[in-house]
Amino acid sequence: MGKPFQNLHSDEWLRLAGFALGIFYVILTIWTALHVNLFTVLGGDFRALFASARIAVTSGFSQVYNLAVQRETQAALMAPYATAEVETIPTPFLPFFILPFTLFLPLGLSGGFILWTILNIGALALYLLQLVGKKDRLFPGLAFLSLPVFLTLLLGQVNIWLLICVGEFLRAWEQGKRFYGGLWLGGLLMKPQTLILLIPVLFLKRRWDILAGFAVAALGIIGISLALARPAGITPWWGLLTRYTGQLSATDPQAMGNFRMLGWLLSLLVSPRLAWSIAIGLSVAIASLAFWASLRRRGPEDETTSLLSLLAATCAVAWHSHIHMAAILIPPMLRQVASGQMPRSLLALWSLLPPAIYFLAIATMALLTARGGQPLPLPGFTYPALAILGLHIYFVIWAVPKTN
Repeated sequence: MGKPFQNLHSDEWLRLAGFALGIFYVILTIWTALHVNLFTVLGGDFRALFASARIAVTSGFSQVYNLAVQRETQAALMAPYATAEVETIPTPFLPFFILPFTLFLPLGLSGGFILWTILNIGALALYLLQLVGKKDRLFPGLAFLSLPVFLTLLLGQVNIWLLICVGEFLRAWEQGKRFYGGLWLGGLLMKPQTLILLIPVLFLKRRWDILAGFAVAALGIIGISLALARPAGITPWWGLLTRYTGQLSATDPQAMGNFRMLGWLLSLLVSPRLAWSIAIGLSVAIASLAFWASLRRRGPEDETTSLLSLLAATCAVAWHSHIHMAAILIPPMLRQVASGQMPRSLLALWSLLPPAIYFLAIATMALLTARGGQPLPLPGFTYPALAILGLHIYFVIWAVPKTN
């Protein structure tokens, strides 16, 4: 009898790694559910969305951005799950994006989260298969198992729908339906920081058809939001949005995949002023490189490369960019792998390396704790966040056009 795992080719090793990763996620989810209060980590962000929907129905959309009202509502929702006070998570979304969550209210917090998770899993699985076709399911499967997707599902985040908006924008762009693509781009207003580089590049490239579609979508979203909350109710939204980027504890910079996380890390080693100077300098450099590379790329075959570079740079430089937001990179990555523009190994590395590093980090922490040793110097999520940041920097550099 031969030894197991002998003579496996690369795709079979990747499938084996994906299977092991899936088992790790299942164990981690069960452990979190059993050892951490429900809706603190597991479903934590959905709790905030559900609370916002309840506030919108009972007190009006303008009260969604009142942190005192949020604190009271979330405390009531958490009463069955936690005895101690839990951190209040704000919802810096326009009323347009809160409205759909009112449909989950009749199911209660637990039932709503279960349905939300099922919808996200189903929508992502079907969309990824549609995006690349059925001939090669390995790499959509690996993307599905990436850490950004897992954290999106674990927390009850909204990034699957941002991913779909990016994918449909890219599809329309490739097919020459640019106005239609701009309409899909409007969906990214759910997290406006995703647009900080893409919209300026579209202006500089004079993509007026895309921008016209985006403007129509933005006016519709803002108009409906004004109708729901009235102008006086949007002012607190803007105040919350500006505070949410830096002054609220729920931002957790140590779990971000950006230069803000790096600045936080460096501030533990050097003076805060030097640390943030380095972080801001690197942000400007990477954003400038992505801008320059995108402006140099003007051919139809360059659109996915340009979009991938801009989104990778956005995740690296946006002040509020957690690990899970990186799920928006999946559509351009899959399209590039399918067309042969990107090495398959690069997508595999992006999908598998960060969760592998996270596994090693928490395994090391558990071992050190069991032996009575000192814990690792950084929180567990900081290690994969550093890996994701490094990969995104590489994507930006890799997308720079080669000179002859």
